[in-house]
Amino acid sequence: MSSTTALRALAGYRRLFRARSKLFAGDTRALKESAVAIRAEFDKNRGVSGPPEHIEGLLSMIDEAEDMLLHGIVRGELNEERNVVEVKIGPEHESRMDEDTMTHVDPITAETGGKMEQGQSGKPKIEITKSGGSSSDQR
Repeated sequence: MSSTTALRALAGYRRLFRARSKLFAGDTRALKESAVAIRAEFDKNRGVSGPPEHIEGLLSMIDEAEDMLLHGIVRGELNEERNVVEVKIGPEHESRMDEDTMTHVDPITAETGGKMEQGQSGKPKIEITKSGGSSSDQR
């Protein structure tokens, strides 16, 4: 691996850590688990060699992962009392969300999924608020 490629990989590693810090701010468990996952992927590919196209593909995956963390995932909080998943979306997410993705929730852990299924009145509704304004939409 050339020094330029190594520098690009290191810069990508740092960008991924910043993106995960932004996405999971305040969630110690998610921060720890995401750090372990990112580190494992980089360790797995540490000594990789091969055609330049393969190396470029791996570097491209770093960019895609960063984009997904910053723009493709929103965090919600399960409000068990109201049986609602409260999700705040920012302007960076609005352009990517359509009618289907706005109402679909994938729990990150089995524990979270179990809590969602145990709700008193079935699956919780999703309540979306835009961070730039005070509008709210419930699905």
